[in-house]
Amino acid sequence: MAQRKARRSASRKKAAGKRPAPKRKATRRPARKAAPVANKRVAELEAENRRLRDEVDRLRAELADRASSVGGMPPDEVPPPEF
Repeated sequence: MAQRKARRSASRKKAAGKRPAPKRKATRRPARKAAPVANKRVAELEAENRRLRDEVDRLRAELADRASSVGGMPPDEVPPPEF
């Protein structure tokens, strides 16, 4: 019987000594600033992207003008001329 009491008191001491660690909030680290050379490259790529988008818009408008002059059909659907 004394052994049971000894075991119980020992297990209580262990349980009391082990507490779960307090939970911490996840914090984000601030992003590192890009090197000046990388910033310059990004600016160049963004400018090129804008130019290409403008060119695509211009070509789409030109294609729409051509399609409307043929009769409103897209170029793929225009029937070939009959001879």
